Amino acid sequence: MTISLPERMSQQMKRELVVILEMAKLMEKPLDAPRTIQGLLRLLSQLYGLNCGRVSLPDAATSTLQVRYSYGLSPEDLKAGRFNLNFNEGVTGYVMRTGSIGLVPDVDKEPLFIHRITELSHHGGGRMAFIAVPILESGTPIGVLSVQREGLHERPFDNDISLLRVAAAMIGQLLRIHKFVVEQTAHLVKENQNLRHSIAVEGMLKQSLAHGILGTSQSLMDAVRSTIQVARSDAPVMLLGESGTGKEKFARMIHQQSDRREKPFICINCAAIPAELLESELFGHVKGAFTGASQNKLGKIIQAEGGTLFLDEIGDMPLALQSKLLRVLQEKKVDPIGSMQSVPVDFRVITATHVNLQESVNQGSFRLDLFYRLHVVPVHLPPLRERQEDIKQLALHFLNELNHHYERNWSLAGDAFAVLEHFDWPGNIRQLQNVLERTALTSDEDLITGDKLRQSLAKESSIHIPQRHASTTPASVDVAVSTGAENRAYGRSYNWVQQDEAETIRAMLALTNNNQSEAARRLNISLRQLRYRVDKLGIERPRP
Repeated sequence: MTISLPERMSQQMKRELVVILEMAKLMEKPLDAPRTIQGLLRLLSQLYGLNCGRVSLPDAATSTLQVRYSYGLSPEDLKAGRFNLNFNEGVTGYVMRTGSIGLVPDVDKEPLFIHRITELSHHGGGRMAFIAVPILESGTPIGVLSVQREGLHERPFDNDISLLRVAAAMIGQLLRIHKFVVEQTAHLVKENQNLRHSIAVEGMLKQSLAHGILGTSQSLMDAVRSTIQVARSDAPVMLLGESGTGKEKFARMIHQQSDRREKPFICINCAAIPAELLESELFGHVKGAFTGASQNKLGKIIQAEGGTLFLDEIGDMPLALQSKLLRVLQEKKVDPIGSMQSVPVDFRVITATHVNLQESVNQGSFRLDLFYRLHVVPVHLPPLRERQEDIKQLALHFLNELNHHYERNWSLAGDAFAVLEHFDWPGNIRQLQNVLERTALTSDEDLITGDKLRQSLAKESSIHIPQRHASTTPASVDVAVSTGAENRAYGRSYNWVQQDEAETIRAMLALTNNNQSEAARRLNISLRQLRYRVDKLGIERPRP
């Protein structure tokens, strides 16, 4: 029985309508772009004979057009399905570049067609057609939908193209929605991360303020974060920083944040007690142990039972006492002077130093085994010159305390803050506090001006603190740059501006072609420290 042309056209239209209705049903389901797109490609294949459907999208990172979604293709085919965007390879690349329809009635007779995905294994060896339509957004191609049609078909290609354009419009809508959802999700994730970070910073600020640690600079927050993270453990903490950076405040904060907060916090400054008395202060003694020992004395270590022992300026402890302290830390027992019986102890040790202990180990003035026992969690406390944004807050705080103490109403003029922020502060926070008090007490007016502060700081600038370790100054720029150890030592010990630094800084600037950021990195100092030294020492920038 022969089917007339009108009947054949009617059947074809019904077939197309069924495919469109089924695709519409897919679009009504909950949004899942990858699964929905694959479902559309499956319907085109099973209901309409448009097989091996794939959606190719540009990848900016690799400058290629890659198959992102497909149906009926093997993994090997997908690997081969990449087209260079720069050279616009193949029919797919042509459609992506021009936005026009790509139709190849017989792929074996089309020189533009690249046999990458469509291999003979996908059909019976007869004629195969290839159709590609652009996926458009506001008239601009954002991808390509392509299929293949095998064998001889009586239906015209126009019908296939029309159906594919409907499918491409649906896929384009799905891609736009998917992109929007991904972007919004990423935005929400970023906002959530920022919120969590803000909450964490706010929590750290509250903790630091509760212990008298003022400031919001990144370097200070890094130190606060490090101490809070290890506070709940029993790991030894070594606070590294110059004098006046608030090491005892940090030690107390660690203790208060730990599980030992209800137990004693015992502090002893190893540099403030004569060597002959330090042993008794630390370990205690029994009555009659030596001349003048009229009664038993509990040492600081025993007093810290269950709590925290803070050994400030540990670098000044004599070698003989270092070995005895090491034994206490290893065996958890202390031997008071003159006692024949050891006393069990349980305490957490926190140490602090402003000297380079690694250099002290190299010079033989500090025990290596004790260094590793104490240097489990090092925390660097930044000097005030690296916390420039905190100076205003600190100055206002100290001035408020002075007003309460002396019942005055001192205030700082606008130009006073600039003067404070541009000073190097070798004595750090303690020096800032003292300068403000001296300036306020010697001022005839309640308003403290920048000129008045300059007068006070001029006297401070006449103080020159000698460099502790001469050996840390690189003998030549070649040595300073070639070995990491010298660089690290330079950064830790170069806290004071000295004339002999000029030679090294000039050479480093010349070596880095006057790149101050790189020069500061190699010298292991901050960019602000380098600029301060360049200005202070009158170093001329080398000509390129």
